[in-house]
Order: sequence, then C-alpha cells, then structure tokens
Amino acid sequence: MINFLKNVFKKGELRRKVIFTLGMLFVFRLGAAVTIPYIDTSSLTSAATNSGIFGIMNMLGGGTLERFSLFSLGVSPYITSSIIIELLSMDVIPILAQWQKEGNNGKKKKDRVTRFLTLALAAIQGGSLTYAFDKGYGILTQSSLYTYVYVVLIMAAGSMFAMWIGDQITIKGVGNGTSLLIFTGIVANLPNQFLTSYDTMVSYKSTMTAVTSIAWYALFVLAYLAIMVFVVYTEGAIRKIKMFYPTNSQTIMRTKEDTHMPLKINSSSVIPVIFAASVLAAPRTIISFMKSTSTTTAIDNILNYQKPVGFVLYVIMIVFFTFFYSNLQIDAKKISEDLKKSGGAIPDVRPGVDTKKYIGTVLNRITVVGALFLTIIAAIPIIVPVVWTATADNALSLGGTGLIIVAGVALETIRQIRSILTRKEYHGYIRK
Repeated sequence: MINFLKNVFKKGELRRKVIFTLGMLFVFRLGAAVTIPYIDTSSLTSAATNSGIFGIMNMLGGGTLERFSLFSLGVSPYITSSIIIELLSMDVIPILAQWQKEGNNGKKKKDRVTRFLTLALAAIQGGSLTYAFDKGYGILTQSSLYTYVYVVLIMAAGSMFAMWIGDQITIKGVGNGTSLLIFTGIVANLPNQFLTSYDTMVSYKSTMTAVTSIAWYALFVLAYLAIMVFVVYTEGAIRKIKMFYPTNSQTIMRTKEDTHMPLKINSSSVIPVIFAASVLAAPRTIISFMKSTSTTTAIDNILNYQKPVGFVLYVIMIVFFTFFYSNLQIDAKKISEDLKKSGGAIPDVRPGVDTKKYIGTVLNRITVVGALFLTIIAAIPIIVPVVWTATADNALSLGGTGLIIVAGVALETIRQIRSILTRKEYHGYIRK
C-alpha cells in the first residue's frame, strides 16, 4: 500500500490528477458544511431527513440534506436526469436514439439535454423539499415568497455546481467525478457514525455491563468489516467469456488471437437498490405530509419495507431492476454485431443470433447471482435490528447501499490509477 502511494505521487501527471481531485473534493465538502441563508435546521430531526426518499437523498449527499447546505441536493438531480435520458434513448424518443449512434457528437448533444433536465429537476426537487420541510418543521426563518425563491435558487445552483465539480474531476482528475462526490460524502460521515454507534451501544452502568457492551460493540465492528470484505469481493467478481479474433502475420498466414470479455457479476451496481427504495419511499413521503386516515395508514404499512409485505415488494423490485438495468448496460445484440464485424467469435458458438443468445443466457445467469447479492446486502440493515436488538437505534447500519457505493467507487478508482501507472511504465520503455 505504501509503495502504491509512493508510485502515485512519484509520477508527475498522475500526481497532478490526484491533487486536483482532492482539491475539488475539498471544495465540495466545504460547501456541504455551509447552511443556506434563511434556513433554521435546529427544528429538523434526524428522523425527518433519514427516512423515506429524504433518507436516500441524504445518504447520496453525505448528510448535506439534514444541514440544508449549499449542496443539499448533491448530484441526485444529475443522476436522475442521466438515467431518464438513457431510458428515453432506447428507441423511445427517435432523436435521442439517433444521437446514441452518432458517437462523440451525439454524446455532446445528449449531455447538453441532460444538463438542462438536471436544472429543471433541481428546481423541482428544491422547491418540493423547501415547501415540505417548511410546512412540516418551519425551517424558513422568514415565510415570504422572496425567501422561498431565494432558497430554491441556491439549492438549484448548488446542484449544478456539484455536477460541474463532478465533470471536472472526470475530465482532469482521477475516477468518476459524480461517484467520488457520493463516495466522499458517505466516507466523511463514517467516523461520526462509529462514534454515535459507540455511544448508543456501550453503557458504563457497571463494570460487567461495560465489558459486555464493549464486547458487543467490537463484534458489531467486526461484522461491519466482514460485510465490507464480502461486498468488495463480490463487486470485483467477473465472468469471463472466451473469444478469439483472426490476425494476419507477415507470411499472410491467418492465426487466432485468444482474449476474453469480462462481465461483472453485479453489472448494475447499486442502482436497483436505490430505484426500489425510491419507488417505495416516494408515496410514503407524500403521505407523511397528508392528513392521517385509515387509507393512508394502510398504504404506509404496505409500502414500508421494514414490514413483511413491504419487504417482499422491496426484494421483488430489487430483482426486477437488477435484470432490467443489467440488460440495459450490456446489449447482447450490439456485442454480437460488433464481434461479427471485427471477425471475432466465441468458441463453439456461431456468429450472429447464436452469439447473441449465448451472451444473453450468460448475462441472465450471472445476474441471478448479482440480484441475490444485492438482496442480501439490502436486507441486512432491515433484518439485523430485528434479530440483534442492540443495533436497532444505531446510526451505523450493517450493509445497505452505502457499502456498495463505497466499495464499488474505491475499486474502480484504484483500478484506473493502476491502469495509468502501468501505461506510464510501458511508456518508459519506448526510446525517443
């Protein structure tokens, strides 16, 4: 690890990229600590900002929503708009589908539309959050139209600035900027969550109680680390599909060059869990601001994934979105067509339709494993507090979307840094 860090800061270009990335992340965390003017967060409770869809947004922003900071919306509007544009590009809107086939020029056009949609979503989300929290908790120090519009504009501007920071990190720094902003927010809150969990679980009423509670807390931390290892191992797991491409030698003799196509076991990452939780949480969040009736109570109980019916719905949605997003990310038809054009093939599989079917079958099989993995990780923070009651009021939950995000982003960033290091080492062999 020490040698790895030395190599990172030894290479001039890579060192500049890493320092630039750290600097931009510092700017983001600095803005995340500044509360928007005219906002009084003292009336907000942790239950208000860590339940339902608010909890998802707060987690993705690294606690920015509970402080109503300059970056309170984080990159949530950008993520949502990106997913919407990608879905609409699947032959739903012809012009978007056409841009999909135009390469870099089409990508630039799609990015421009995504940014406009991000601004619109940021304004809508900012207005909805401000209105909901002001009505429920009275967070505005001055209840006027000017104050309301001012806060919404700040929230929308902060979201656009966060999107810009993410883009700059992706272009000039290391790793995916948007993912790193989410990663930084989650990791920045971990020390405080560990301390809060310690205060919750450990009691000093007597010597025996202190020893027992400390032992339980140590077991809790070990369980957290074990789950993290499991997540890291699963996030790095791939299924290799062997392929070969014909090559020409100087003697015009055709040979076969073997290679492989890697398919991630969990190619959809944490998106299915976020989608499933959002679909169930959105109606409950709206209901929470309505007058309580028998109908609203029944709907809330059904959609609550901490209860049996809601939990079953939660699992079904995770499995559905895992298959949906995996097939969206990996287009078996396009892969088979590209292989056929380049003269490549999979051993013992005919090019064309058979190759498409084979890749689709392999993808569906490994997606079953990926869906099972996501279900286990998402279910742990729901089931464990029921079985292990000492963890019921913990700030640090075992499992969940946060762990998958942290592990996935960390692995991808390290993989990119190592790729740059390897490229530089090979470059050193070339004489000028």
